[in-house]
Amino acid sequence: MAALLSLSWLDRVAAGLPRGPELLSRLWQDPTVRGAAEADVESAALQAACGRVHEEPAYERLAARLVLRRLYREVLGTPEPEPEAYRRAFVEFLRQGVRCGALDERLLRMDTTLLARALEPGRDSLLPLVGLCTLLDRYLVREPTTRRLLELPQFLFLRVAMGLSLREEQPELWALRFYHATSQLDYLPSTPTLFNAGTPHHQLSSCYLSDVQDSMDDILRSCVEFGQIAKYAGGIGASVTKLRAAGSPVRGINGTSSGIVPFVHMFDALIKAISQGGRRRGTLAVYLEPWHLEIRAFLDLKKNAGDPYLRAHSLNTALWVPDEFLDRVERDEPWYLFDPQYTPELPELWGQAFREAYRARVLDAQSGRIPPSAWRVVGARDLLREILATLQETSHPWLAFKDASNARSMLPGAIHSSNLCTEVHLPTSPEEVAVCNLASINLARHLTPQGVDEAKLRRTVHLAMRGLDNVLDLNLYPTERAKRANLRHRPVGLGLMGLAEAFARLGMRYGDARSCEFTDRLVEFLSFCAIEASCELAAQRGPFPSFGESRWSQGLVPFDTLEDLHRLRGQVDVERSSSLDWDALRRRVREGIRNGTVLAIAPTATISLIAGTTPGIDPYYANLFARSTLSGKFLEFNRVLVEQLQLCGLWERVRERLVEARGDLSEIEDVPQTLRDLHRTAYQIPPEDYVRVAAVAQKWVDQGISRNLYLQDRSLETMERTYLQAWRAGLKSTYYLFMAPRMYAEPSTVHVNKALRKLRWNLEEPQTCTVTCEACSS
Repeated sequence: MAALLSLSWLDRVAAGLPRGPELLSRLWQDPTVRGAAEADVESAALQAACGRVHEEPAYERLAARLVLRRLYREVLGTPEPEPEAYRRAFVEFLRQGVRCGALDERLLRMDTTLLARALEPGRDSLLPLVGLCTLLDRYLVREPTTRRLLELPQFLFLRVAMGLSLREEQPELWALRFYHATSQLDYLPSTPTLFNAGTPHHQLSSCYLSDVQDSMDDILRSCVEFGQIAKYAGGIGASVTKLRAAGSPVRGINGTSSGIVPFVHMFDALIKAISQGGRRRGTLAVYLEPWHLEIRAFLDLKKNAGDPYLRAHSLNTALWVPDEFLDRVERDEPWYLFDPQYTPELPELWGQAFREAYRARVLDAQSGRIPPSAWRVVGARDLLREILATLQETSHPWLAFKDASNARSMLPGAIHSSNLCTEVHLPTSPEEVAVCNLASINLARHLTPQGVDEAKLRRTVHLAMRGLDNVLDLNLYPTERAKRANLRHRPVGLGLMGLAEAFARLGMRYGDARSCEFTDRLVEFLSFCAIEASCELAAQRGPFPSFGESRWSQGLVPFDTLEDLHRLRGQVDVERSSSLDWDALRRRVREGIRNGTVLAIAPTATISLIAGTTPGIDPYYANLFARSTLSGKFLEFNRVLVEQLQLCGLWERVRERLVEARGDLSEIEDVPQTLRDLHRTAYQIPPEDYVRVAAVAQKWVDQGISRNLYLQDRSLETMERTYLQAWRAGLKSTYYLFMAPRMYAEPSTVHVNKALRKLRWNLEEPQTCTVTCEACSS
């Protein structure tokens, strides 16, 4: 113990933490630390601190500081570098990175000494433990051959900022602005930008959308393009609706088609083979419209049982659902399935045009003008129940809504699918592979006790929009079709993360009237500022090339397109009020806007870990849970709840019961009812509240929203009601469906058995989250 007490560096690591001396005292009592040789104390202390996070969340900060010591030692040769040494090392990092081929040589053309002086090493402490480990494992630059670490967190933020500024007239000025915003976690670009900005392989875009045509040449071309896109960290959404069904004639060879499944299986094998150097898995989602003759084989793709050659376990599946199908579900009418070789017009149509063409094809089938082998009839509601049962079993297929997506599009052309995470909605064609470039505002960094700091949020939105627009011109495009589409439409997707944290800090319950009103006004402001910023960029740089063909040129804004959806359906279940001067902005839009799209709310599954906030618009999964990622398993907790319990003097009294209950406050009577109501977690929130929050946000968003759903009730009736509500409310898409587990294992961190308590096999209890979303490009 005396030897440990002489380790003054441990005191410095704990300096400034709440009850730092007490934390160290308890840490020194840990057998792992007490028995360690002095040279191994740091590793033992890290292990012990991670194991005690459940009893005192401040140990998470202590563990993060210990990880930083390791990082500094590896890169700088000392665990406690002086700030000036940290800054000087950045210049050498750039030189070394260029020499070994890890960095773009253009970075050295900037005033690197000036930029290095702006580095703030203390901002490393803003990163949570899971975020820091995520950066260390996959984002920080390494020497290509030896894999030796070259980069530190502040180096990364400045490297990315410099990479985004390469084509600016004042690159140092804008690099500093991007650096200060991202290093303070005010906003973060998407994963591909963080990976690749400032490197020789500057593929910075997140999402690619492709419409696979019904020919062997195009299928094989798509396969090559998907491989190139996945290689450089892009996620892919691909429509396979046009591929003819199994048994359909192939006249060129006087044979028959093998159908969609073998080609999807081929895409699955391709995407499984690409892991981006172990940094992230290759990612692809295939979309199908539910009138396709092979819909049932498509539903089986993600099932565990069955012929492995008829399965596709590595990619994701989604349905591109037209209103006609759900109208027939509500009326409990028949639904006709067709071979697309005989209905080639249907993938290109939506709304009333689709409805008329589909009904004409039904008459063709009934009158014998379509061969009996090329169509089939099922009950619409029966098919929806099959879809929902498969969704419950496999979390697939996701459901996205074709007509809402097209009716509310601001760009010319038909939208044939969404993307990997269902928030990108862009037109595709045989000549164009759509591309979207993403970034997300960290709402938690824009809060005051009274609400949102709108002046700061406006500044951040304008800066983020400039960075996104820069990506379009800096990007390394994997294919010519992608380059053509991106430069013609210049779409970007600015989103947000930390909405649930904002609700908790401002005393709002997820999905109640106050939180929905807050979301409505917040996303309205976000939309207004993003459009405003894009208009300013257009005045400087010119509007996007297809502006004259777009609805922007008519002086319309995304909010206006709700009326088009209302006319199409007769009703959209979302409140239509606004609070800002949209007429003035419409006049500016008519003069020109730089970007064909401006908003898309991604799930931010990975960058929210780095930012230390809640993902996208999702709630807290639980108030305490274990998160599994490619970087390991981490115990996470609702920091807002812990702070509030500590203010009430309740934390130490209830923390063990909170761990035992897996973060569920509902049965802990010592916690005030107001806190129990405020901190409902994922499975305790009614599904209609998820839809309401997404609906008021979607009315302002020109692309889509990645909307996860969590259901306590496993009945198909509840699922059907929820998805029909999402459709009626005007959502463009939904994402994963999570069902509450039926049981969970005994916690190992509390003395359940020693207290002679029964292990709770509760059918309505949320389980530790083991779902990873590393496929997300955001």
